[in-house]
Amino acid sequence: MFDADWVQRFSKLIARHTGLLMRPQDERNLCKKLEQRLTTLGFSSPSPYYDLLRCAVENPLTVDRQTTASRREWTLLIRRLVVTESYFFRDRGQFELLRSRLLPEILVKQRNIAAQTGERPQLKIWSAACASGEEPYSLAIVLWELLNDRDRWDLQIIGSDINDESLAQAKRGEYSAWSFRQVESSIKTQYFRQQGDRYILNPEIRRLVTFNRVNLVSDPLPDANLNLYDLDLILCRNVFIYFDRASIERVLDKFYHSLGLGGYLIAAHAELQGAGHHQFHSQLFPQSVVYQRCDRLERNRLLNRPPKATTVSRCQSPPTPTPLPILPNSSQPSSFRTAPLPVTSPPSPVVPIPPPRPTPEVSHPQWQDARRHFRTSAYHKAIHCAERSLSDNPRHIDAYLLIARAYANLGEYQKAVYYCLQALEIDSLAIAPHYLLAHLYEAQGNINRAKRILKKIVYLAPKMPLAYLELAQIYRLEGDTRRADHMEGSAIQILRSLPPNTPMDVDSKLTAGDLLQQLNIC
Repeated sequence: MFDADWVQRFSKLIARHTGLLMRPQDERNLCKKLEQRLTTLGFSSPSPYYDLLRCAVENPLTVDRQTTASRREWTLLIRRLVVTESYFFRDRGQFELLRSRLLPEILVKQRNIAAQTGERPQLKIWSAACASGEEPYSLAIVLWELLNDRDRWDLQIIGSDINDESLAQAKRGEYSAWSFRQVESSIKTQYFRQQGDRYILNPEIRRLVTFNRVNLVSDPLPDANLNLYDLDLILCRNVFIYFDRASIERVLDKFYHSLGLGGYLIAAHAELQGAGHHQFHSQLFPQSVVYQRCDRLERNRLLNRPPKATTVSRCQSPPTPTPLPILPNSSQPSSFRTAPLPVTSPPSPVVPIPPPRPTPEVSHPQWQDARRHFRTSAYHKAIHCAERSLSDNPRHIDAYLLIARAYANLGEYQKAVYYCLQALEIDSLAIAPHYLLAHLYEAQGNINRAKRILKKIVYLAPKMPLAYLELAQIYRLEGDTRRADHMEGSAIQILRSLPPNTPMDVDSKLTAGDLLQQLNIC
């Protein structure tokens, strides 16, 4: 029934949708599984079955009877294609590295952020392709043992898989003895209750983990709805060996942008050797290679390339903006109600303000025209000139920021957000795009997102009082006077430690003394 041509067509379709690479030695087994589905559905030839599967792949956003049937069939087929083998604490070396080095480092970092913001410390870990859940539950056990004050933490461990049957088993938290084949008996005794030949996980550990169905290849990532963004750690082990090269690169790019700055990715040993020039910084430990999102290193590497190599694929024109609802003025923080978006540059870290450094783009005539038009409020002309400047230097972060500010002052907030994010793709540590982004989210009524950005600014620039003050105003609007007072007190303490003439940002004349006077602080 399946000749070589049909095998190739189905193999390519499966790889396109799931990333799974069908090797020559897999073809006989693939044909057997496909024939089982054809028999169940009553198809007499491969053609209608192929058309059924292709429908969901080619129409990922469509919701109708045909695509729903196609997605349902993919779910059933995937159950037969994917490997669900797993066990607790698989690869003891990697778990020892997590326990002794990586997780303690991450926990210290998150405690420091929490101390600066007055928030509960947060930790977000994603176990991608977690099968029946042994890996995320192993992580939960490690954290349970590392954290004596775990009740004070916001711990989020997310397990995902493409196989819904595996996820159903993971949610039950019930396992056979085979899942403990390399685990000390004390683990079973302490964290599981035996019931016949099954082992039932402690409910306290089980509650630390949530599960979602995710297709790493075809689903959009990062995904705020599933909380898969700004992650501290991603584990994706024994998965890439089943992917084709294009899918590996696609998934690595998604992982990179789903991690927070400094976040880690761990894969199985040798899985990513020869995987291409992905953006991660590799760190070699005795137990494993670890991949880190380290934008500063990436930026330096790119800037040191020959000029012809410095291209950025994300520097095209922004997509058509989707209007976002803007809350009435009465529902916005007072800091945004009392002043429009600043025409001058958003604040940079207060101390020290880096001296201007001569760069080739400063003398670019289009860049000079863009700045001149911006100063005279000719924003459309400023955008046009700045975009032409970017055609010669696609990593000119100030040009992206100028375009973002121009769109913000024109009231086109979605486009402004887009260009802020482009600037942060070049340097994720830059304060000015973060600060403007926080104001834009406030303008769109997305107070929670604005709050997250401001807290990140406090972490990146702990002596920037304006960020503390804006956080204080948001907390006060929310009725959280304790945190508001904490933020305002931190800002006042910073301001008092600075000479009165210290500028609060690069372009304006507002000083530390001026700000203290506005706060009525002697």
